[in-house]
Amino acid sequence: MSDRVTKQPAAARTSVAIRDGLLRDFVERRGFAAVSEIASELGVSEITVRRDLTRLESQGLLVRTHGGALAGKGVGTEAFDSDEPTFEARRRRNADAKARIGVAAAGLVRPGATIGIDVGTTTLELARHLVPRADIKIFTNNVRAATLLADGPANVYLPGGQLRAKELSVYGSIAIAQLRHYWFDQVFIGFSGLTDQGLFDYSLEDTEIKRVYIERAVQTVALCDSSKFGRLSMARVGTLEEVDTLITDAPPPDHLRSALDRANVALIVAEG
Repeated sequence: MSDRVTKQPAAARTSVAIRDGLLRDFVERRGFAAVSEIASELGVSEITVRRDLTRLESQGLLVRTHGGALAGKGVGTEAFDSDEPTFEARRRRNADAKARIGVAAAGLVRPGATIGIDVGTTTLELARHLVPRADIKIFTNNVRAATLLADGPANVYLPGGQLRAKELSVYGSIAIAQLRHYWFDQVFIGFSGLTDQGLFDYSLEDTEIKRVYIERAVQTVALCDSSKFGRLSMARVGTLEEVDTLITDAPPPDHLRSALDRANVALIVAEG
């Protein structure tokens, strides 16, 4: 199993990146926002806001004014998602791309492997293509995937814990403790955003399970369609260095591709 590297500076930068995303979103929605309004919205000091505005203006992402900021014409490389769409809304979005990613991911599953399947719409597509497989063991906290896989011959294991009703995912301390008893040959992780700072997701609860999968895996395979490039969410799942393979439906932009190369992430593009 390869060594995993966690870089503390990246964690610090993530906090700033999330705040920057929230700040830009607030200014862009209003057109203009005063420093005092931004500070109140983000729960930080006005001094911090002024420093952030100076940095963002230098990057061409907004225009500083006396006492506030105007939305800039420049388009940044990252955006912040604060609200989680419903499962059905996410399932319909980029459905063809997710189906192709599911096929490519299923092709990576080795005979005799013990695998972990995370929650999410793209990981559900992977599960759909594993139903006929009898030569693998599958652990998942994804109740939809477990129900689907129950029609096939593979041994399927669902941890105990609390049910996140709308997502139909199992999470919490019991599920975490159970999954930490196992090692996985491969795990397949879904998430809501990918930047050069790592993988992000909406749910703090589901993110805890994702991290356990990564900790206990020989190979971590990240699955996402290209609409998630440059997106940030509240919880960071992990750094790029913790990912072995990324499967997506289109080539990433140059700056993200460079970051993936630096982190030694193998890229598989499941093009139509």
